[in-house]
Amino acid sequence: MDQRPAGLSGFNWWLPSLYAAAIVLTGAFGSGKATGIVAVVGGVLLGLYYGFGSRLRARS
Repeated sequence: MDQRPAGLSGFNWWLPSLYAAAIVLTGAFGSGKATGIVAVVGGVLLGLYYGFGSRLRARS
C-alpha cells in the first residue's frame, strides 16, 4: 500500500498545471519561438523532476 504524504501528491498535481499555464500564457502573449522554448525547457525540467526529484523528496 502506497503511503505518500498528502503534500507530495498535491505538489505532483501543481507542477503539470503550472507548466500548462506557462505554455498557454506564453502562447497567448509571446511569439511562437518563445512558446517553443518554454515548452521544451519546462518539459525537460518536469521530466527531470519526475525522473529523479520526486524520489529524492519522498526519501527524506
